[in-house]
Order: sequence, then structure tokens, then C-alpha cells
Amino acid sequence: MWRLGVVSLLVVLLAAGCLPFGRATPTVTPTLVPTPTSLPVLPVVTPTPAPANLSSMTPTPTAPAAQPTGEGTTYVVQPGDTLYTIAVRFGVSLQALIEANRIEDPNQLQAGQVLVIPRQQ
Repeated sequence: MWRLGVVSLLVVLLAAGCLPFGRATPTVTPTLVPTPTSLPVLPVVTPTPAPANLSSMTPTPTAPAAQPTGEGTTYVVQPGDTLYTIAVRFGVSLQALIEANRIEDPNQLQAGQVLVIPRQQ
């Protein structure tokens, strides 16, 4: 019988140890919930209209002067030039320009390259 009393006492003591007597009870800290923020409003920018006669204000790039030779004239290739635009500028056929300069690959034109512009037939 005394065993039953001892066991009961142990159970009561163990259960009492689980109770928050003399200990601070934990407090629940609320979690922060993010609140939406609005994006800044950007001002509307209205572009300024272009002047009425823009062509008179924009400088026109000039091509370097062609130099006359015995076979025709020479031209120094500028950045952005193509054989076609050079042929049109001087009024010669593309094929004549390619042949006069013995060009094997028309896509390999280099700025600074000197071309012979054949005489117009």
C-alpha cells in the first residue's frame, strides 16, 4: 500500500514540475505583418517639339574630297561607308568599283582604305 502512496506522490510531484508555478509564463509576441507601400508617382514629362526647320540646323557631314589620278579619282573610306554607297555617291556601278580595286570580298571594306573610283564610261 505504501508503494501506491509513493507512486502517487511521485506522479503528483512530476505533474507539479510541469506546471508553471514560480516560473514566468512565456508571452506571445505578435508577428509583424508587412504593410503595402505605394510606389512614388513619377511626373509626366512632355517632350519639347522639334523646331520647324530641323534640316537647316543639322550640319551635313561632308565626304572627303576625291583625289584625281590617271585611272580616275581616289577616295578614303569613312566609317559607315559601303561599296554601294560609295558607288552611288560617285555615279559608278558597284561592279566597276569592285573591279577597279580588285576587291575579292566586298564585305571587308575598312575605314581609311583608299579606293580608286573609276572614270564614268
